[in-house]
Amino acid sequence: MNSDMNEYISVPIPKAACLVLFELLTSSYEEWRKLNPDDSSASPMQVTAEDHAQRAAFWKLEGALERTLPELFSSNYDELLAESKRVLNATTS
Repeated sequence: MNSDMNEYISVPIPKAACLVLFELLTSSYEEWRKLNPDDSSASPMQVTAEDHAQRAAFWKLEGALERTLPELFSSNYDELLAESKRVLNATTS
């Protein structure tokens, strides 16, 4: 195994993208958990992730976003998320 694979990296991404990604990941997991309440296996989620390693990578990203973005715990999170979507839609149109 390549020892570089355990190295931590920084991924520069706009805060708006981080908020949208976090919401996508958490809503995907919540939906999956509702449909699979007793399932501890690595069955498919709403986000395309074909094997356990891919899901683990998504979970690590979700955790990193949660640790990085204090906005996730803001009382106006819904407004921040809406604004983030607006910013991303405007910059990708």
